[in-house]
Amino acid sequence: MSSAACSPSSSSAPPPPSCTATASGVDAIVVDALLRAAMDGDLDLVARTAAELKSGRGTGAGGVWSTCGRTALQLAAANGRPHVCRLLVRDLGIPVDSRSSCGDTPLLLAATFRRTATAACLLERGADPRALDSDGHTPLHWAAYNGDRELATLLLKRGANAGAASLRGTPLQVAATRAHPDVVAVLLLYGADPNKVANIVFTPLASSIASGSLECMKLLIEAGANVNAGGFNGTTPLFLACSRRGTLPFVKRLLEDGANPNIPDELGRLPVEVAAAHTETEVVEVLFPVTRRLPMILDWSVAGIVRFVNSATYKEEVKKASWIMKDELKQQGYSAFKRKDYDAAILMYSTAMKFDDTSTDAALYSNRSICWLHIGVGDHALSDAQTCARIRPGWAKSYYLQGMAFLLLQDHGKASEALLKASELDPENAKIKEALRYSTPPAASPSYTAVYIVFIIHTDLIVHAGLFRLGAMRPERADTKSSNV
Repeated sequence: MSSAACSPSSSSAPPPPSCTATASGVDAIVVDALLRAAMDGDLDLVARTAAELKSGRGTGAGGVWSTCGRTALQLAAANGRPHVCRLLVRDLGIPVDSRSSCGDTPLLLAATFRRTATAACLLERGADPRALDSDGHTPLHWAAYNGDRELATLLLKRGANAGAASLRGTPLQVAATRAHPDVVAVLLLYGADPNKVANIVFTPLASSIASGSLECMKLLIEAGANVNAGGFNGTTPLFLACSRRGTLPFVKRLLEDGANPNIPDELGRLPVEVAAAHTETEVVEVLFPVTRRLPMILDWSVAGIVRFVNSATYKEEVKKASWIMKDELKQQGYSAFKRKDYDAAILMYSTAMKFDDTSTDAALYSNRSICWLHIGVGDHALSDAQTCARIRPGWAKSYYLQGMAFLLLQDHGKASEALLKASELDPENAKIKEALRYSTPPAASPSYTAVYIVFIIHTDLIVHAGLFRLGAMRPERADTKSSNV
């Protein structure tokens, strides 16, 4: 079985993969030609090379894999070549739902890269609209992510599950988070639940507010979204709107539809206090008539509330309460990490960041970076590691984590730079030295791929169990000082 190497991308919307053969001999030349023809949409060349492979000792076009774990059909789907897909499935008999080594079907890849016509072709040939990728996402999740209303409608007509839940939520939550009202409307039309909570932390309504989409919020409310529903930490949609600038239209609409302005948050504050803390005077004016009087604010007026909330005494009390809450969540994140529940740990660390009012707790970002690495999300791991370095520039661990993220993203040059910086800060660290040995590109290190195996999947990466020896990486506990790597 010949193979080919794929060029990875670390962007949130990566280009389709490209492949080159790595094996030697005549078969490798034919395989390379087939893979390239599938990606380029060269129908005649696909047919000729497939016939040549079938007439030889090989298993035909269906048995050809690239080193990124994809077949010609999957590469054609990712690159938007519907005619090639039709030939491979209809004429050559390749199963329409054949999976890559990472578990992707051609339809999943077509949806991921917004290849609507190709996805339609695959659906016509019987592709499963409910197929799951390694993260539990369906083609409908990717249509929602890309704002592809046409594909979302087609998938739903073919039996896609509007309520399918992945680690990132339902398609409705994805569409609301990405501010795609057209897709939100289609999903609601097909029965998507506007009140379903994802990862015990947020609803579609909260997602629409966070994304700043008033149109999505209105659609969800009209469909029956609960305007008082809170998630993991009890934060209601009204609180979320009050904690952001420029959200007066959101606040007004929520109040009109029954949002309760007297439900406190986890620190005991009311929405009017949060709005005042963000100096949103217009929002305070709207909330003031419907908010119960707080006894500790003697001057119960719009100006009095703003003045009290921005006093040094009040800010100090909120800061202390926030520190306590942050440390509790940080400890919960550490416990989740020890259980290898990395998604729960990410949730806890993310929530804890909300209470890091000075944004100076570098360990929160290093901890979350480690969790992203464990589940193979290189871009998020890198972002957190870079934030950690900005907060604490002399900490070797932040550069070590950057190096690990760059390796995961296959950027060996930047990985070496980051790891060299980590080594300068902590020259005796054995893990940094080991990582440096494997930061050389594969061309200069033939044994590289045998030790660090990476397969590309959409915007994420699946990692071999031995990659980076991640088991040796541990987050910082809330009750300990930050250490080196």
